[in-house]
Amino acid sequence: MAVARRVYLYGIALVALGMLVAGLAALTEIALELVAEAIYVPLGNVGSDDLSRRVSYSGALIVIGLVTWLIHWQLAERPVRRGDDVERRSGVRKLYLYLVLLLGGLLLAVQARGLIADLLAALFGQVGWSDLFGGEVIPPLATLLAGAPLWVYHARIAARDRALLPEVGAGATLRRWCVYLLSFVGVLVLIFGVSNLVTLLWDVWTPAGASVVGGDNWLALPIAGRVASIVTGLGLWYAAWTWSTAQFRSDRGPDAERDSTLRKVYLYLVLLIAVSWTVWSLGQALYVALRSALLPGEAAGLLESIRRDFGSTVANALAFGVAWLYHARVVEREASAAPEHARQAGIRRIYGYLVALVGVVTFAFGLGGTLDTVLELVFRPGEARPDNWWADRLSLFATLIVVGLPIWLRFWLRLQREVTDAKARRSLARRIYLFLVFGVCVLTLLGSGVFTLYQLLRAVLGDRWTGAQTGDLLEAASAATVVGVLLAYHLRVFRADAAAAPSVASGSGLESVLIVRATDRVTLDALERELRDRAVDGVEIRRADLDSKAAGRLMTP
Repeated sequence: MAVARRVYLYGIALVALGMLVAGLAALTEIALELVAEAIYVPLGNVGSDDLSRRVSYSGALIVIGLVTWLIHWQLAERPVRRGDDVERRSGVRKLYLYLVLLLGGLLLAVQARGLIADLLAALFGQVGWSDLFGGEVIPPLATLLAGAPLWVYHARIAARDRALLPEVGAGATLRRWCVYLLSFVGVLVLIFGVSNLVTLLWDVWTPAGASVVGGDNWLALPIAGRVASIVTGLGLWYAAWTWSTAQFRSDRGPDAERDSTLRKVYLYLVLLIAVSWTVWSLGQALYVALRSALLPGEAAGLLESIRRDFGSTVANALAFGVAWLYHARVVEREASAAPEHARQAGIRRIYGYLVALVGVVTFAFGLGGTLDTVLELVFRPGEARPDNWWADRLSLFATLIVVGLPIWLRFWLRLQREVTDAKARRSLARRIYLFLVFGVCVLTLLGSGVFTLYQLLRAVLGDRWTGAQTGDLLEAASAATVVGVLLAYHLRVFRADAAAAPSVASGSGLESVLIVRATDRVTLDALERELRDRAVDGVEIRRADLDSKAAGRLMTP
């Protein structure tokens, strides 16, 4: 009954709050337009008929939204004011507060970006003051003025609740979702803003970019938008990230930030995106460089292509590379500052094996393609092919090798050094990685075998053998050779893991039952996590919640 009451009260309060913000923003926009008209007479945006309609609509939203929100919010707050810790700790209340902070933070960030872009455009002389006040600056400014006080109010309520009753369990998780989602959106907006700005400046430097100049201030609007994204993304990310980092350093409360699994998910997700984008961008640059070296006659055209098309490549490598280095440093610093718990180690291994899988697949494609190209040149030297066929293929496949092999070795060798720990050797992420490699390799071998047998049976049954069939067989043989080597290596790793696993004969293990009584489930969950983190090799912990009667029967001799 209490949960249903909370869902109703906070759900209606959330909807009513949205109506209130929309109405306040609309009414504030009208007020700002009237002020602008009084200052800048030629504006003439607000007519009497339009004014009455807009004021009536925004007033209806404000009255209905405010009354509804106040009633439901006061009813929800009543148990809290009486000192009800259950209500203050409830997951529904935390969901309401942090959903308001998350959605409100994103809304304010979007409006702030628009406001900054419009103001910069006005400073650059690209937007007239009449246009500026007539529809460029006023709407985002009105939303900021209407929404910011309500956002601050809910932030203070959440802070008050945390100060009176430290957040644990679902409450702490919801807070982290809010903070890390804001930080994630902020860092992506920042990275893409920097990348787009560098790309734009690079394009200006190239002759192709100079040819599209349409006036003295043609850069004003693009630069204004990109700078606005950078400022907004930096502000959003910095506010959320520094707050979470302060929580990490404080190490206070029963659910400390340094024990958070979601923090590791955030860090490794950003790292995965940054690594992938950086490596892809560097791979593109390497491909063009190799192709230029193999085709000196086309070097001039390729260099011009670099100047014209590689602005985004260099910009992405720069922006995402810096993000990669920073977040990698954060991971290393936090790893040395606090012991890693089992779930955090699991997230780190998932990230490591995922990147290693991408690296080994990229390397395999490059090695297989290179082998196929060499075999084609050896066994079919006189075959008619497109111009620059071998140079294009070797440039592409060599790039895949140079990019994929270091990535795979960097992460795989580090993961291999960890398998001295039995938990790391038995980890689910490691098993998934190995069996994914097995599956891909075996399926590739099966496909190559079926295709080879198909071509041979066609020849036996009288079909004329063509050069194209020889090329197909060489491609199948190259793929089979590469995946065969990888399969043999990973099978050897799998057998080494199996040999190193402790063998316990059936029935020889010692089983013991430990009865634990706790005042609440949160405390019991915390104890279970601690026991699992400290479990030594060969010890398995299983939990079964019992009532007092069942526990008494279990302990009776």
